[in-house]
Amino acid sequence: MSSWIWRRRVGPAAAILGLGAAQALAQSTTPPALSTDEIIARHIAARGGLAALKAIKTLRMTGTLRISGLDAQLGYEEDIARPDSVRINATLQGLTAVQAYNGETGWQIQPFQGRKDPETLSGDDAKSLQEEADFEDPLIDAKNKGATIDNLGLKDVDGGPAYALRATLRNGDQQTFYLDPDAWLAFRVETRQVLRGSEQITVTDLGDYEKIEGVYFPLEQSSGPKDQPAQQTITYTKIDVNPPLASSQFAMPAGAKTPAPTASEDKK
Repeated sequence: MSSWIWRRRVGPAAAILGLGAAQALAQSTTPPALSTDEIIARHIAARGGLAALKAIKTLRMTGTLRISGLDAQLGYEEDIARPDSVRINATLQGLTAVQAYNGETGWQIQPFQGRKDPETLSGDDAKSLQEEADFEDPLIDAKNKGATIDNLGLKDVDGGPAYALRATLRNGDQQTFYLDPDAWLAFRVETRQVLRGSEQITVTDLGDYEKIEGVYFPLEQSSGPKDQPAQQTITYTKIDVNPPLASSQFAMPAGAKTPAPTASEDKK
């Protein structure tokens, strides 16, 4: 990946509420065809209900980050605040990589790449952070988020059926959510992005869901390019709901460098 922590939705599609996702799907009978609204309503109920989701204003998620090919485990912390702010810290041997988005601008500090000064992110590179700031997922309250939802029907995933909903986001990215027909939680998300003029497809597997303050969160997330092994896995060991978060931590530091625009951005 182009930077250490720029993509996070991720976990072996290993567990849905403690069950192997493939096993749970294989045991299910063929589910009925449902409308988009019916699927989303069941998904919201499975997460904990709209009231419980909307009651969350801030999140702090801490755990570990494992990257393929790296014989080390990074400390991982992610803070999210409504409406559109996120900050991710990944720490190893006293160095901390930072990526953040404040609703308008993305920025980063990448000491592992020899860049210890803050720098702004291009519009392309900030896309994943924009999406990360939506901890509900775009299926919930899609219209107000500027997203459109297409019902792709039932799909065979790892030998079993899954409901597939494709969200086209305000920024042009597409995310296809695969929902378990029994648990109604997402166990896989396929993201299509155009970055620097070329399409990239990332697959994120979600598992080990746990109910925290009335809402289910996936504690294990693994992601990588489509049709390739996962490149990174995040395991959350603690999720704090509505902790106090200072807005200043999301703000771009003064004096941040501005990178040259990419070729794809020059054409916009």
